[in-house]
Amino acid sequence: MPVFAGCAPPPPVCRLPSPTRTRGAQETEGLELPRDTLTEGVRAVLEGRTAAAYYLLEVPPNTGGAEAGPQGLEAREVVAQLMITFEWSDWRASNVWWIQSVYVRPDHRRRGHFRSMYAHVRAEAAAAGASGVRLYADTGNERAHAAYEGLGMKSHYKVFEDMFTSY
Repeated sequence: MPVFAGCAPPPPVCRLPSPTRTRGAQETEGLELPRDTLTEGVRAVLEGRTAAAYYLLEVPPNTGGAEAGPQGLEAREVVAQLMITFEWSDWRASNVWWIQSVYVRPDHRRRGHFRSMYAHVRAEAAAAGASGVRLYADTGNERAHAAYEGLGMKSHYKVFEDMFTSY
């Protein structure tokens, strides 16, 4: 059984190597993120300076998450992650939980890891009184679209942006 670790403020297990975070941006949007900016962004979450939290999926080494072993938490490896941010909805008088920064290691894809993480986060959001869960995906990321639709998610929104960074 996979272990879910939600973190902010961080226990030591939340200190992910930065290549894990940068690979998602490279794969989905072709972005090279400035390391200093990324480090500061992650630090803000881990130190509780912003309304966000990381969720990590950990499995015993070399199992792919198929079986649980007696190993302690330190013997597990992080194979997937996501971040939650919160949007206040005045229409619903509650928060909407936004899933962001999704990444599953390539050698652990197509094993149901994101499905497990989504179910866990969805249950936590419902228990916290959130009005729902949302996420956005790059328009060209058809594989992600199919995965999210396979979970029963749907969209009637189109996201617009006016970013102030060059990446």
